[in-house]
Amino acid sequence: MAPLQKRAWLALGVGVVMSLAIIGIFVARGATSYDDDKGMRVVVSVIFVATLALYAVIMSLTRRGRGKTGVLRDERDEAIVRSASVVQLWAVIISLAAWVIALSEVYWDQGAMPVVLLYVMFMSTLIVNMLAQAVGILIGYRRAGAHGEG
Repeated sequence: MAPLQKRAWLALGVGVVMSLAIIGIFVARGATSYDDDKGMRVVVSVIFVATLALYAVIMSLTRRGRGKTGVLRDERDEAIVRSASVVQLWAVIISLAAWVIALSEVYWDQGAMPVVLLYVMFMSTLIVNMLAQAVGILIGYRRAGAHGEG
């Protein structure tokens, strides 16, 4: 298994666990209490920032090393990372569409939605983007293996 593929699995696992933790907090306390509960905001923000930071560290471990003799990512890996951006793009578009549809349906009669949900939408979109990159990389390796390249 290529180093990038291993790191994508690890990043996916970390992202899923931390995403489930954030979802669990929102389910337990309610999404609208995010605005009123400072403790909830702090906990969710810490988990969110830790998720993004840990993901960045995990994925940066496979960057092409400058001046190093060992290559952590070759041309195939670079092509897989580029193709993963298509998965990321579609995942972000679909998640934003789901948010817009869900929020407009839920808050249609009120004529407006709570502003705090925009932050939650932004946060979830970044998490979807992160998870989609890992999934896109794993899909790329699966396709490369199916074509006899890996």
